[in-house]
Amino acid sequence: MKFKFFFVGKIPSKANYKKISHRRVNGEMKPFIVNNPAVLKAQREALWQLHIQKLFYGLEKFPIEKPVKVSLVFFLSGRVKQRDIDNAEKFVGDILEKGGVLKRDSLIYRKENVEKRIGIKGFDEVVYIEIEELKEEERIDHEKGKPNFPEEFYQFLKKMNMELPNEG
Repeated sequence: MKFKFFFVGKIPSKANYKKISHRRVNGEMKPFIVNNPAVLKAQREALWQLHIQKLFYGLEKFPIEKPVKVSLVFFLSGRVKQRDIDNAEKFVGDILEKGGVLKRDSLIYRKENVEKRIGIKGFDEVVYIEIEELKEEERIDHEKGKPNFPEEFYQFLKKMNMELPNEG
């Protein structure tokens, strides 16, 4: 089964998850780490939006406990074209787990497509998430299949004077 989810709102970068604040302890200012309120707000909003969409599919289908492939499209306004989508991907994985869509975000075995599109009007950011369970043969190939390295990999190992896999 294929699930399609959307998130409309500001996606915090992973770098903004924690911030350092200070408090006075025995007359001295000591640093401590706090969760960034903007990140917590974005997470709450994302979790609410995911919950509404899970209701549409039926809550009994969640959390998904099998390996999945995921596609992500980040639609951004022109003002955020410098956005690093690697960090935004981590946010999406976190909310899929926290929102009970996936049992664990480690169940994402394949990211089929990750795109950044710029130029939407009326929103800062929109994320389109497509999730599909892997077929059994795909799962087995990911978990037990033999690596199919290109010939260049073996040439690289020889240049680095590293032992080739399965060679004594």
